[in-house]
Amino acid sequence: MSVKHGVDLEEFGEFVTFASQNPDEVQLQLSARGLAEDRALCSLAKVQEYGLGGETIDRETREYTFPLGAWKEVEEAAGFVSPTDRPEPVEVTLAALTGCLNVAVGITALHEGIELEGLETKVRLDFDPRVVLYAADLDQAERMFDNIDVEIEVSGDISEEQRELLETGARRSPVWTLLSKANEMEPRVSIVDAEMVMGD
Repeated sequence: MSVKHGVDLEEFGEFVTFASQNPDEVQLQLSARGLAEDRALCSLAKVQEYGLGGETIDRETREYTFPLGAWKEVEEAAGFVSPTDRPEPVEVTLAALTGCLNVAVGITALHEGIELEGLETKVRLDFDPRVVLYAADLDQAERMFDNIDVEIEVSGDISEEQRELLETGARRSPVWTLLSKANEMEPRVSIVDAEMVMGD
């Protein structure tokens, strides 16, 4: 049995073949929800059930909660009482991108037989928050972000050809695709009973 980085390569190969031949069986339906707290900028975001091949998978151990908010120094400058310091949603999005790029590069390495001794992804960007603060108009939203830099560091006995394979493979990252490609979506605001929402 050949196991690399915690993956049984034989079973992995069989799974990839199954996914290729049965695409409907491996489709995922993903969701998340955020409950706003009684404080501007702060939310409790939750990830719970998901769908796999049309079947809903829901168990208590899959309830992951992420307290989201803003930076203490920004809250202080904006006049917030008792400033907090939480990861901001954009930062969490960047963290998700690094993790997903690691997945894509790691899977590419397994697929191509590349031995990785180390893998680390860093993402940096400049963020202009004025639109969300109503200090700039909505038509400036596309200018929120600038100087986006993605750096993937790998170590090991890796050739230039293998490096290029890993670089191409990184683009298989679902979060990369979600962020870099245009996706049609519109916010829908619906009115519900507040007590029902708080009790959920």
